[in-house]
Amino acid sequence: MKVITFDRFKPGVTLETITPHLPEEVANVWRLWKAGIVRENYARADEPGVVIVFEVDSVEEAQRYVNDFPLTKKGFLEWTYVPVTAPLPIEALMDASVDVAEPYDRTR
Repeated sequence: MKVITFDRFKPGVTLETITPHLPEEVANVWRLWKAGIVRENYARADEPGVVIVFEVDSVEEAQRYVNDFPLTKKGFLEWTYVPVTAPLPIEALMDASVDVAEPYDRTR
């Protein structure tokens, strides 16, 4: 299962607050990325923070990894967790006459 997580600075925390701790934070995420646990990592475009997509068995497992992040341990961040899965079989909603056969990519 994929779990999309995103953080938000707690009140009073600024980029200047976290900057000294970023090398350790980034190294931690990089290790998880190399292990196949973190699948995607983005900077937020709407405010300071990150979006991380985990490949894990549960939200609780994602929380265990996030709770081990240096910035989380220091109490600088709060996190939101969104578990996602494959959408319902969309083909089941289509009329039988709709062509969903291979080749799927017909732009070539």
